[in-house]
Amino acid sequence: MPDQSEKARRKQLLHSLRDEQRKAVRESLPASPSVMKALFGHIDSRLEEAECDDTLRYAREFINQNHLPEDAVVTWLQENGGYCDCEAIANAEQVIEDAIPDYGKLPSAL
Repeated sequence: MPDQSEKARRKQLLHSLRDEQRKAVRESLPASPSVMKALFGHIDSRLEEAECDDTLRYAREFINQNHLPEDAVVTWLQENGGYCDCEAIANAEQVIEDAIPDYGKLPSAL
């Protein structure tokens, strides 16, 4: 069984790894956190009106309306579990929420 110093070392390594993962997410964002929040807000509001059709229809709608780099945003969403609009909300936004301190308090840009 590991002693206290070994437990503390392992805990510090785990925290460092999580911090590195969060930093990697922040650096990989295809748009600012505020723009991404606006994207997710748009998707969420559109999904209140209609069900998800298993595509990124509403994400692409927002991307095109706001002249964002479509390939980069769609690729990022998919790499983070957002293969359709409802998965973008459930998975990709969760990734950002974990990586961006006070994400919920950010204003939506655009």
